[in-house]
Amino acid sequence: MASSTDSTKILCAICKKAKGQFKCEGCSQAFCPNHSIEHRNELSKQFDEIVFTYDSIQQALLQQTQGLQQHPLVQKLNQWEADSILKIQQVAQQLRNELSNELMQCTSGTRKELQAVSNELKQSREDNDYSEIELRKWTQKLESIEKEFRNPTDVGIYEDPTALIRNISIVHQGIFDAFDLTSGNGKIEENGYVVTKDNLSGHIEVRGKNEYTTGNYTLRFQVEYLMPNGWIFFGIISKFTPTKNESFTSSSTYGWSNRHQTYTAGNLDNSPTLEVLEGDVIALLINCDEQTIEMTNERLNRTQKLSIDTHQCLFPWKLHLNLHKPNTKVRILFAND
Repeated sequence: MASSTDSTKILCAICKKAKGQFKCEGCSQAFCPNHSIEHRNELSKQFDEIVFTYDSIQQALLQQTQGLQQHPLVQKLNQWEADSILKIQQVAQQLRNELSNELMQCTSGTRKELQAVSNELKQSREDNDYSEIELRKWTQKLESIEKEFRNPTDVGIYEDPTALIRNISIVHQGIFDAFDLTSGNGKIEENGYVVTKDNLSGHIEVRGKNEYTTGNYTLRFQVEYLMPNGWIFFGIISKFTPTKNESFTSSSTYGWSNRHQTYTAGNLDNSPTLEVLEGDVIALLINCDEQTIEMTNERLNRTQKLSIDTHQCLFPWKLHLNLHKPNTKVRILFAND
């Protein structure tokens, strides 16, 4: 039987004998001399395991830093890069071939046009039958041929602005134009395909970049913003006519406003014209050979036509818009839009 003295002693946590002389502050248990040493050795073993784990992680981190290119995520990124480059090279080669074919067709067309001019020159020289009118016509024709040859307008490159790696493609957009000049506070954006008037009322003239001397060309526009009582003009003007805000009164102006106004050589004829509303798509046909222009509202499927007096509106012709109300906005569309 244990004595009352033994019952007051602290028991060892391992052997359960009343020899608990050492108390561990970490686990709050008491140990006899022998088992206190054993407990300390166990703590030392656990400490060594923690140090080993630390050293292992440290070594792995060092190896990863030194050999970063071998990390699986880096290898995945490298593979994506290689695949992307290969795809880009394949698309680029495909587009080079397609573009070469398109440019060869343009060259063939240019040769035919030059041959036609050559035949006219030869015949006129033989007949000694030419005047300033013919000389001006041939000069303008050759300028137009050279401009089209150096900067073809029936083929272009479209670059997708929304992709991380921008996708590009050849666009068969037909003859196109771009806004190039305004007489007032108009803002030309998106490589000349969009023009926006300032936030004040008042007329401004807008002209296209291209010059039209021969052939026929269809330009399409979308009216992206126009007030319900807005005023807008579509037509042509001679390159040689100075720009001015009220350009619809210029002597070489031909075209229509949406307010029942037809302009011939700058003269106003208050006759019914096509309605134009915000969102409408307008097609303007410039026919240099027949010396006419036509305007079509695609929503209404209605067309109006004007004959051009080339003594009033000398070649080359230029695309001609006039905007009036604040923030009026017009976009040139590609043929496939």
